[in-house]
Amino acid sequence: MEYFERSIRERLFAPDTRDRRFIGAEIEMLPLLAENGWPCPLERRGDEPRSTLGFLRSYGSPRGWQERRTAKGSPYLALPNGSTMTFEPGGQLELCTVPTGSVSDLIRETKAALHDVRAAARDEGIVLVSVGIDPENSIDRVPLQLASPRYVSMTRYFDSIGPSGVRMMRQTAATQLSVDAGPRPGERWRLLCDLAPYLTAMFANSSRYAGQETGDRSFRARCWRRLDASRTGIPYPECPAVDAYTRFALEAVDMTRTDVAGAYHTFGEWAGDGDATEAEWQNHLTTLFPEVRPRGHLELRSIDAIEPELVGAALVLVAGLVYDPAAAHAARELVGTADEQMLDRAAHCGLRDRVLLSGCHALVEIGLRGARDLGADVIAEAELEEASDLFAKWTGQGRSPADAR
Repeated sequence: MEYFERSIRERLFAPDTRDRRFIGAEIEMLPLLAENGWPCPLERRGDEPRSTLGFLRSYGSPRGWQERRTAKGSPYLALPNGSTMTFEPGGQLELCTVPTGSVSDLIRETKAALHDVRAAARDEGIVLVSVGIDPENSIDRVPLQLASPRYVSMTRYFDSIGPSGVRMMRQTAATQLSVDAGPRPGERWRLLCDLAPYLTAMFANSSRYAGQETGDRSFRARCWRRLDASRTGIPYPECPAVDAYTRFALEAVDMTRTDVAGAYHTFGEWAGDGDATEAEWQNHLTTLFPEVRPRGHLELRSIDAIEPELVGAALVLVAGLVYDPAAAHAARELVGTADEQMLDRAAHCGLRDRVLLSGCHALVEIGLRGARDLGADVIAEAELEEASDLFAKWTGQGRSPADAR
C-alpha cells in the first residue's frame, strides 16, 4: 500500500512554494423552462425546440465562444478569456473560471458574464436558476443527459444504494471555490474541511425539492450526507491529511466494477487482491467527493449554488480566511474540528443552529478583516463593501438564502 500513500502525498498534497494566492470558481446553474419549470434538455429532444446547448451556440458564437468536446466526448464552450461553460450529467450548466490573483477582477468578470447569459437565456424562455437542488422537479423528469461510460457506471452504482446519488448527479448545483495548496497543503486542507459546516450553513440555498419544502435549509447538502459515506464528508478528522486521505480513498467503494457475483468492493480490497492498476487508482480518485477535494489545488465543495452577488461575497470571505495568515490562524483557533454531525446540522438547520450562527458571525468578522489586509490589488474596496453589506443583510440577521424562499 506504500504506492498509494506516496501517490496521495506527491500528487494531491504536494507543497506549492510559488509566491501566489490564486482563486477560482465553478458556478453551477439549473436550466429550467420558463413557462412550466421543467428541466431544459441539454440537446434538443422530442417536440421541445429549446435546448441549453442550442441556446449557448447561438449566444456564444458572435462572442467568440468555441464549441469543443472533452476527451470523453462531452460538449463544452471555450470562452475567449479562458473560462469554459461545461455541463453536468443532468444538464446543469457550469461556468468554470480561470484562477486569478485578483479576487475583484474575478468577481467583476463573473458577475458580468452571468448577468448577460442569464438575461439572454430568459429571452429564449430558459431560466438559469441558482439554487442547490431543482426546486420543482422529481428525479423521474431528469434523465441522464451525458451518457459517458463514467456517468453510466456512476448511475448503476448509485442506483444500487439509494436515490440520493442520482439526485446529486442530475439535480444539484453548487458553487465550488478553488484555492492554491500553499506550502503546507495538509494544514490548509484541514482548515477548509473544518470551515465546511459553517459555509454550508451560511450559504444554504435549497430548502425546496420537487415542489415541496423539505424541512432542510440545504437539501442538496442533505443528499450528500445520504449518498455514500465511503466517499463523501470529512475524512478522518483525527488523522494527518495524507494518512486520512489515503485511508479514505482505499476504503471507498470502487464504483467502476463488480466481482463475478455483481458485488462492489472497496478499492483497498481490489488492491489487496493484486487487482488494481495505476490508471484504475487515478480514475478512482476522481470519483471521491469529500467536502474539500485535493487536486494539486484545494477544491471547496460545500456551498450551494447562489446568486452572483453572493458568489462574490463567498470569494471574498474564503480568500480572507485562507490567504491572510492572521485570519487563517484566528479561524483555526475558532472552529475546532468539524465532523459529520456538524455537517448534518448545517444541512438541516442552516443558521437556525445557534452554535453555527455564532461561529459564522465570528468567521465573517475574521474573514473580512483578512480580506482587507490582503490589499486592494487582491480585493478592492468596492468588493469589500459589497461583501460586508451582504453579510450584514444575511448572516448578520441569522438568515441564509433559503430563509428568503
